[in-house]
Amino acid sequence: MIYELGRIAQWEGRVRRETVNPQEAARRDELADAARVGNWTRVLSIVTRAAKSQGLNRGWINAVRLDGHRQYAPLHQAAWHGASIDTVEALLSCGAWRTLRNRDGKRPLDIAQERGHYHLTRILEPEIKQHVPVEVVVGLQQNLHALICRYDRGAPSYLRLPEVEVLTELDPPAYWIRVTGGIFIIELRGSELNAQAVGKMDYSTPPPFRITVDRIHDPE
Repeated sequence: MIYELGRIAQWEGRVRRETVNPQEAARRDELADAARVGNWTRVLSIVTRAAKSQGLNRGWINAVRLDGHRQYAPLHQAAWHGASIDTVEALLSCGAWRTLRNRDGKRPLDIAQERGHYHLTRILEPEIKQHVPVEVVVGLQQNLHALICRYDRGAPSYLRLPEVEVLTELDPPAYWIRVTGGIFIIELRGSELNAQAVGKMDYSTPPPFRITVDRIHDPE
């Protein structure tokens, strides 16, 4: 389960200002402000530049405002504004996730429908590539969060912990997340997860944890 990080999605989970350097915080603020007012040219410029300049940091397209409350990513804002189909297509081409939920558990599709922006219904409908029952997704996510907290007890205080549902729309169905002291690479395999704690264990190529609905299986 070794992936090149530049070839899989990034879960940009840092939501506290103190966890990022001032320059990055300023750029994240600029991105959030542009999305809030519907300046899509600026939004696309910022996320494209971030991906090019930082290489691995492709998560800004799904990033939320630092210290924010609603946890709206750019695609949620596009749904709220009723942006054009061309704009939404551009956000999706940058890697925006249709299944990402805000603090209230709403996807961009839900927000667009609530706002009466029905021209976005079709394009915001999630394209599910990995079909997993809802109850399995819930169980896997609970155990994934428990594993992350096992290695970084402070994670819930500064991270938006990863949502397993997002993996169902990804190809390959994997993303990585930065935590204190290392990263986790998380992959959906059928009705299970593999989670590799790189930098958190004394292995150059650490064996993955296997996560099922009922438990966390430690590496053998």
